[in-house]
Amino acid sequence: MAQTKNAQQRACENTMARLTGEPIMRILCKKTDTLVGYLYQWNNGDLQPAWLDTAKAEVRYEPISVAA
Repeated sequence: MAQTKNAQQRACENTMARLTGEPIMRILCKKTDTLVGYLYQWNNGDLQPAWLDTAKAEVRYEPISVAA
């Protein structure tokens, strides 16, 4: 029983590994060219937009290095 609990605990800890993300793209409105969000890449490979307000449909992406 103790071994089963330890195995379950290790599996849970592996599943809950800390994710870290960094912004890799700026999300800009196509019409106004204003910043509307950032595109993050997580250390597990996932991509996720982070909107400053609400999600926009007509956007373009600009690499962060271009903006700097």
